Amino acid sequence: MRRRLTTFFLSLVLSAALCLPAMAEGTQDIQGHWAECPMFWAQKEGILTGTSPTTLAPDSPATRAMAATVLYRYAGSSTTEGTTAFADVPAAAYYADAVAWAVQTGLVKGRTETTFCPADSITREEFTTILYRLLTDRHGVPTQVGEHNVTTLSDFADASAVQTYAQDAMAWAVGDLFLSGVSQADGTACLFPQTAITRGELVHLLRQYDALVAGNPAQLCLFSPEAVDSIVLQQGTGPRAQITEPAEIQRFLERVNAFAYTVQENPRPTGGFYCSATIHQKDGTSVSLLLDPNGINHHYTVPAQEGEEFFPLAWLASFGLEG
Repeated sequence: MRRRLTTFFLSLVLSAALCLPAMAEGTQDIQGHWAECPMFWAQKEGILTGTSPTTLAPDSPATRAMAATVLYRYAGSSTTEGTTAFADVPAAAYYADAVAWAVQTGLVKGRTETTFCPADSITREEFTTILYRLLTDRHGVPTQVGEHNVTTLSDFADASAVQTYAQDAMAWAVGDLFLSGVSQADGTACLFPQTAITRGELVHLLRQYDALVAGNPAQLCLFSPEAVDSIVLQQGTGPRAQITEPAEIQRFLERVNAFAYTVQENPRPTGGFYCSATIHQKDGTSVSLLLDPNGINHHYTVPAQEGEEFFPLAWLASFGLEG
């Protein structure tokens, strides 16, 4: 199991949304959404289908049937042995095989011996627990949690609200998936473990798992060059350059869009970022990225050999930024 795990910012709006303008084919409701990248990934991989031909409904609550189905598809849709004994899971239901698999593998339990309640919303702690069971089934119980994170479950104001069965899973999600909560007016953060998880949050969490546990590279950003007005680069508090030519904007964004991470760390390694990029979009919004030689905003690629960095200073200098 990969142990260099990462920062996952889950809240009601997920405060660190880096995935930007691009649209999954045939969908209209994820363009510019914080969960655009993971939703696009899940749709492309056949893990997630839309709620209509043109919508993925990222802000809608996820149901128990959806959670089982998404995990079943993610795990490879293996053949199940028979059906379930749940009276509310018809054999012809789209989620029947998924529920049978999830129950047979021990990932999910019914509400009762005879009911699964497929249409019920699934909470944050419930889905986190299922994902933790998938982790332990495939990789064993983690020997160390939170190696690269300074935050623990006890740092959240509502940590005591996490039910006993979910405590190990939530501690793992905070420590290794860097699950963060919703900031309150008094400066505290809450996890709201019994709140229904949204479809976007669920898919984002699964994408984090796939990148950080399974080690599969995850795309972080999707910028449309046509939507960008200018890009300002600055090396620390020093040299500064502005990119305004469309061809140069495209050249810069091609590299940013090609970045895929498998590691996140918090705090940032000693030395910090060495260049910032502020991307000014034509709709009046702007996004700031902190670039490391092999990373963006705490997200990192497999370290390249010396002289083969993903964002080398020589490449940045080619846009007018002098080192």
